[in-house]
Amino acid sequence: MAFVSFLSFTLDRNSIRSSQQIFTAMLGDRSEYLADITLEYGYWNDAIENVVYDLNMSWVRETFVDYMQEELQIEGMHVIDGNNQPKLHVVKGIVRDADIVARYGDSVSVLIAKARATKQDDAPEPATGMVGGLANLYLASAVLMTGYAEESDKSTDHVLIFARPINADILTEMSAKYGLPNLKLSDMPPAHWQAGYDIRGIDGKLIGYFVWNPALAGFRMLPILAAGVLIVFFCMFLAARLFFRRASDTVRELEAAKLEAEQTRELLASQARSDPLTGLGNRRLLDEKLAFLQGQRPLPDGHALLYVDLDRFKEINDTYGHETGDLMLLYVAEALGDLANADDTVVRLGGDEFVIVFGRARRERVLSAGRAIVEQLSQPVNLEGASYAIGASVGIAFSHNPTELLRQADVALYSAKRRGRGQVAVYSADLLDFRHVPIQPASQPG
Repeated sequence: MAFVSFLSFTLDRNSIRSSQQIFTAMLGDRSEYLADITLEYGYWNDAIENVVYDLNMSWVRETFVDYMQEELQIEGMHVIDGNNQPKLHVVKGIVRDADIVARYGDSVSVLIAKARATKQDDAPEPATGMVGGLANLYLASAVLMTGYAEESDKSTDHVLIFARPINADILTEMSAKYGLPNLKLSDMPPAHWQAGYDIRGIDGKLIGYFVWNPALAGFRMLPILAAGVLIVFFCMFLAARLFFRRASDTVRELEAAKLEAEQTRELLASQARSDPLTGLGNRRLLDEKLAFLQGQRPLPDGHALLYVDLDRFKEINDTYGHETGDLMLLYVAEALGDLANADDTVVRLGGDEFVIVFGRARRERVLSAGRAIVEQLSQPVNLEGASYAIGASVGIAFSHNPTELLRQADVALYSAKRRGRGQVAVYSADLLDFRHVPIQPASQPG
């Protein structure tokens, strides 16, 4: 019986350790997921423009109110300015005043300080950890709001904070999903038959404990073990199978949750790199593509970039309204997409400007694409029963240095527009002296 008791105790210790490993992995996944979400929103030019430089409450409500709480379960969103003064609070889906120290405790200042430790004008690193107390416990993440530019990132002095509550409802959900019976918060460490996890704040101070009652195979089997060694070993075998099956199910659930988190991160990353109207890439995607080309071996003519500017878009937009203008932009986006190959990247820079970065295209194909764009867009465009005349000018650049492509194509585009509408110009050093480029009236055909 002494051997049976020792074996039962050993099984119980293994059960407790296994459940603690599951809890540790689960909490780590939740922390990483919250940090990724915070980074996506804090490292975003749209957020900089609508929160830091100009507080656009319409954009704030659309972006941070309903979606944040219902889809991402983020209860608190806060923006702190360079003087550590609150600039914006969204709590439980409502924009309102809030005292973050009263809500999250003094440790929130440590969270903010860790976020500000990001190197100036570098990609931000989110700070993530526990804040608050047992009565109001939160998993929070903060990041120094940073914009991305062509040359380098641009740090602001504002800090974005996201906080997810760890309350009774969340603990009940975690308990059922990961097999952690009676999971709760406690100011006392776990008893010897319980499993536990220290709750330490972002400042390293002990807040309390997560405590739960794992299934103890050895304790449950003691009455049966007393009936005889044969029954003992048989029951131990069954219990071990049941335990490892449950552990396997829990691991699969964790993998599914991690896959779901990765899919959410991929969706957020895709949204940050695409133009919301046309679905094409945006300036951030263009920068990443040009950076990628730095490590690629070019063709003899070099890498190629084609810059398109619509000639009469403003007239259409002003005369017929933004809805017609948006339809025209969608038409142009589709036309450019049809001309691009799978390894080409089509980007809308903003307004009526578009760019195609070619993968590995020879000079004649690039020039042919430029001529095709001018020819197609010079034809009347039928939109919802009405016909519109638009036109386009194209600048093309070839360079072995991808960082020069956009600037050179812009120079070529300027040269094309000075010659009149419906022109294609290829960059050369001579174009830098605009005195040799005749200025023609805009009404003249290309």
